[in-house]
Amino acid sequence: MLSQQVVEKKGELHEVDRTVRSVLIGSFYTAPAATFIYNSVDKVFGSSQSPLSALKKMGMIGMLTPFNIFTYVIINNALQFKSLDYTIHQIKTDVPRMILAGYCLSVPTQFILLTVAPLKHRVLLGNMVRVLWTCYLTHASNTSSHVLKEEEEESSE
Repeated sequence: MLSQQVVEKKGELHEVDRTVRSVLIGSFYTAPAATFIYNSVDKVFGSSQSPLSALKKMGMIGMLTPFNIFTYVIINNALQFKSLDYTIHQIKTDVPRMILAGYCLSVPTQFILLTVAPLKHRVLLGNMVRVLWTCYLTHASNTSSHVLKEEEEESSE
């Protein structure tokens, strides 16, 4: 909703199905995946907040970032019943930009969370940043879909 109302200023043209898709993806993929990743990182590297430990954890999380974005795009397109060709095209054109944006946001955020933030506040602080990230990811994956949809319609004519 934040992406549609604040960034795109849709007002009454709000896409309810898009909001439902975002809630489903967040509830059944993103939240469980993030919980699993952070628990795994803490088991592998311990709960130390030293800069070296934080860099190791960031490296592991960073390796998973492209996979998470690919998966998000695939699930989002599957829930919209998009074709495989459409999804491949979107992965080739949009995912590299999303991955770069993800690294630009997540590297400083992860460093702060893993070195400065007390363990009991990490989830809250991380979620505050994830709201911004989710807003961007939803906007990027859905606005590009409109551009691709127009290209599909033009090519079919």
